[in-house]
Amino acid sequence: MKRMMNHFVLSSSSWRKAFGLVFLGAMALSSCKQDLYENQPKPEETTDDGGTPAVVTNAGRVAYAEKVLGVTIDKEQDWSLTEEYSITIKADADLDNISTVAVLDANPYAGESNRLATASLTNGGTTTIKFRAPKSADLLYAACLTQSGECVARAFTPGLDSEVSFVYSHENVRKAPGARRLSPVEKKAEEDLYYMRDFYTFRNLLHTVLPEGQDNREVMGKHNYTNAVKVIKNPYSINALPIAYVGGNSDSTTVMNYDWLPQNSEFGSASFTIYDKYPRGWDFFNYLEETRQFELHGHLLYCRDLNSGEDSHVFTPGDVVKFKVVKDSVVLEDEGGERVKVFQLNQNVVVACEDGNDWDYNDRVFWIPEGVERIREITEPVPSVPQVWTYVWEDRDFGDYDMNDCVIEVQDNADDASKLDISLVALGANNNLWLYFDSKTEKSYRKLTPVFQDELHKVLGAKEGSMVNTGQDSAQPITITISKPAGFDFQTCSFVLVSQADGRLITIRISTKGQDPHGIVVPGKWQWPTEKTCIKDAYPEFNTWAADHTKARDWYKHPVEGKVVKR
Repeated sequence: MKRMMNHFVLSSSSWRKAFGLVFLGAMALSSCKQDLYENQPKPEETTDDGGTPAVVTNAGRVAYAEKVLGVTIDKEQDWSLTEEYSITIKADADLDNISTVAVLDANPYAGESNRLATASLTNGGTTTIKFRAPKSADLLYAACLTQSGECVARAFTPGLDSEVSFVYSHENVRKAPGARRLSPVEKKAEEDLYYMRDFYTFRNLLHTVLPEGQDNREVMGKHNYTNAVKVIKNPYSINALPIAYVGGNSDSTTVMNYDWLPQNSEFGSASFTIYDKYPRGWDFFNYLEETRQFELHGHLLYCRDLNSGEDSHVFTPGDVVKFKVVKDSVVLEDEGGERVKVFQLNQNVVVACEDGNDWDYNDRVFWIPEGVERIREITEPVPSVPQVWTYVWEDRDFGDYDMNDCVIEVQDNADDASKLDISLVALGANNNLWLYFDSKTEKSYRKLTPVFQDELHKVLGAKEGSMVNTGQDSAQPITITISKPAGFDFQTCSFVLVSQADGRLITIRISTKGQDPHGIVVPGKWQWPTEKTCIKDAYPEFNTWAADHTKARDWYKHPVEGKVVKR
C-alpha cells in the first residue's frame, strides 16, 4: 500500500482480503466520468519500481482543481470554515437553579439558535468550554439555562473575549473615559457616553420584537409591563442610574419625563426630564455603522438628596422611577397608561415610548444598562438545538467538485452530548462508498471504526451505483445515534470516506492545507449542488474564498436558485 498525504490507495487484492468481497472485473463508472471536467487533462500520476498502483499527488489534484474551478487556490487555504475557541463562563445570571451553561450561535430571544457546546454548571460556578464556531461569526452568546427552559444569554466576541460574566460591571458597561460628575450649571446640557459591545445585535433583536410601523400593542400586552422600574444596588461606587438613547422615529419636541418616587415615603417625589434632542429619523444604528465606536449617548438619571433636597444622582435601593412621554410640553396620558413600556429584552432593560397613534413603541427608545430591578422578558426564548455540521465529499482522486458524492449531517445528541446523531442524506456517486470515523493515531483503514455497517447505497435502501437526493433518485435520509469516539473533533478528527474507484479503494479524509477541496465541513444544514453542478456555479462566492482564505467565509449561505438541492 502506498500513501500520498491523506489518501490511502489499496490494490484490488488487498481490498478483497480486507473486506471479504470479490471484484467483478471492470468497475462501474463513477459519477465523475460523465461530468463537467471530462475534457480536462487528468492529474499527474506517480508510481514506483515496485509496481505499486499509480496514485495522484496532492500537487496534481490542486492543479486539476484549479482548472475545473477556474481559480488559483490560496496556498494558505486549509479548507476549514470553522475555528476552535474557548470561553470561561461564570454561572451568575439572574436565574434560580441554573443547571447548564452553553455557547450559542445566536441570541435565543431573536429566533432559532444552535448550541455549539454545553457543560453542566450550577449557580455561582465557573467552567471553561472549548468549542468550534464558524469563522464568519462575529458574535456568539454564552447562556445560562435552567431545566425548565429559562435562559439568560450575553454576547461575546470569539477569539477576543476570554471570559463571560452575567453581572454588569465597569468592564461590561462603562462611562466614556474622562466622563465626570456634572456641576449644577452643566447638568441639563452635557451628556455621558456608554458602550454596548453587541449594539448591532441588540438593534436587530429590538426590531424583531417591535417591528417599526406596526401596531405592537398586542405584543406589549402579552405581559403585565409597567412604566416603572425599581432601583437596586448598582456596581458603580454610587447608586447612579444611567440611561442611553438608542433611537426613535419621533420629532425633537417629544421627550421623556420621569417621576422619582423615594422609598422613604416621608420625602416628596420629584419630576425630571430627559432631553435627547435628536430629530425625527435620526438613528444610532446608522451612526454607529459609520463610527464603529459603539458609543451610546446617555444620561445619569436624577433624584433628590434626602437630607439637603438638592438634585443628586444617588438613588437608594428600593426607589421607583416612573416614566412618562411629553410632547410639545404636554404630558401624554391615556386610560391604560400605555405610552411607556419598560421590559427586559434578554439581559437588557428597554424603555419604549409611543407619542402618537401607530403604537409601534419606536418613537423614543432607551436602554438602562444596570441598576434597576429586572422586568420579565418580552418573550420566551426559542429552545436551542445542537449545531449541525454538514460533511461533503468528492469520491475519487480528482473530481467535478459538485460536492455531493457523499453528504452527511452530524450533531451532538440533544439528550446526551457523549453521543452523535449522524444522518446519511445524499449520494451523488456511482462508486461504492463506506464511511468510517477518523483517528489521530490509527493510519490504516483496517483499524478505523465503521459508522454504518454497510455500503452507503445499501444503507439508504438505494440501488447500487445510483445517485440519491442530488436531483435524480430519492430516498429518505437514514439517521443513527452512536457513541462519540474518543478524540472526536468535528473538523480535524471526524470522518473518512472510502471509495471504490478504478479498481482500487481510496480513503478520503477532510481536506487540509495544500490539498484540493475533496472534503469540506460546512456549518449548519446545507443545500448541496445538484448533480453535475460545480460548486463555483451553485455558490459563486466559493471561488472568492478558494482564492483567499480570509474572504467570503460565509459563501455557503448564498446559493444560486435552481442549482442546489432544496431542503
